[in-house]
Amino acid sequence: MLFGGCVKVVVIEGHLSEYPNPVYLKRGDIVTLGEMDDEFHNWIFITNDAGDQAWAPIQYIDNVVGSSTGILLQDYDNLEFNTVIGEKLSVLFELNSWYRVSRSTDEIGWVPVHTVKRT
Repeated sequence: MLFGGCVKVVVIEGHLSEYPNPVYLKRGDIVTLGEMDDEFHNWIFITNDAGDQAWAPIQYIDNVVGSSTGILLQDYDNLEFNTVIGEKLSVLFELNSWYRVSRSTDEIGWVPVHTVKRT
């Protein structure tokens, strides 16, 4: 769901990323597909040609039929924000129980929906 940055949220549960080194992928990049996430529906573990690994939304990947590879349909990064209670963020869109958000510093990243509430 696209919000256009007009929906504001406040952090109610701090989040600490388990992936401190984000992966930046471009449309057309080829990735190896791994397991599906048990906790968050429609996220798949991927590995690029450089060996970088990340969780990615399945909607961003075109699976090559009959293989364990996929092609990125759009640019993607897995930058998860470390957040603190009370922090205010602007929601750009929601995807698979995660919000793509921006900070007042214009940084853009991901936070789990359950860690914030609308203001």
